Amino acid sequence: MKRRTLTRLALAAPLVALPALALSQAFPSKTLTIVSPYPAGGITDLLCRIVGEELAKALGQQVLVDNRVGASGAIAHMSVAKAPPDGHTLIMGGSAPTAITPALNKNVTYGPKDFEPIGYVAELPIVLSTSTAVPGTTVADFLAYVKAQNGKLNCGHHGNGSSNQFACLKLAKMTGTQIADIAYKGAPPLNTDLIGNRVQIYFGTLPTQLPLAKDGKVKIFGITSPERATIAPDIPTLDEQGLKGLNFTSWNALYAPAGTPRPVIQRLSAELQKILANPEVRKRIENTGSVVRPGSPEALGRLTMEEHDNYKKMAAESGIRMD
Repeated sequence: MKRRTLTRLALAAPLVALPALALSQAFPSKTLTIVSPYPAGGITDLLCRIVGEELAKALGQQVLVDNRVGASGAIAHMSVAKAPPDGHTLIMGGSAPTAITPALNKNVTYGPKDFEPIGYVAELPIVLSTSTAVPGTTVADFLAYVKAQNGKLNCGHHGNGSSNQFACLKLAKMTGTQIADIAYKGAPPLNTDLIGNRVQIYFGTLPTQLPLAKDGKVKIFGITSPERATIAPDIPTLDEQGLKGLNFTSWNALYAPAGTPRPVIQRLSAELQKILANPEVRKRIENTGSVVRPGSPEALGRLTMEEHDNYKKMAAESGIRMD
């Protein structure tokens, strides 16, 4: 009896796999959509369009970009989490909307496990920038100034739960000082106050801060990424200057709804790796100010959960929540 049961199960196993296999063999069977959580014209939208154009060539199907904006990326993610898991609806997720928002906002109805990782696309380097009133040129100079000005400095960020707010808080903790974190609605008004020395510290993106630094309007003390940026190789990392632990980055990556068949994920991942290896595509991506950092679905999955868990822990320690 036991042998007959095992035989039936063995015969049934291939039948269970048949729908997924048939789907993967037929994929893609229609137009694909890449959902962008942010408006047209922004870096995430541009990455969607670059990757979408190349995927269309590789897969032989049209690829559309759908900008679903709102709730710090939550609207787009909630819609894709509910989409059919057949590989035809994807999302250009990333550190903030995919990992951080569900860790801090109790009102969202999705989490990282609602998505299948396809591959890392690009990283937008974050730099430690300051007012020109901050003296010195090295991280050692900066830290000495921060400690000397304990309780007198302001650090600007993009609102509750933003990665640069946590960077402000972590800097204060690491230096044992009090630094006021001030919320702004984006980089332009924040940089206006940074230039005017009403805010002294800002962890901003390299593309927004580099032109200002070249014009002598702000200073850049280092990059928060573990490695130097290929688009600005002369700017040292904070790590190599001895300030370890302030590794904050903004990244974009491609995901599908959870349950998408493995062969479909593997096909999409393989095509994405080919796209990112193309020198012309890399140049287009780097022109957005981003750094191409391809990787496997498994590596992306680990990164997503690490970010989610780290921010959840930091939120619990600081009491910060997103509305």
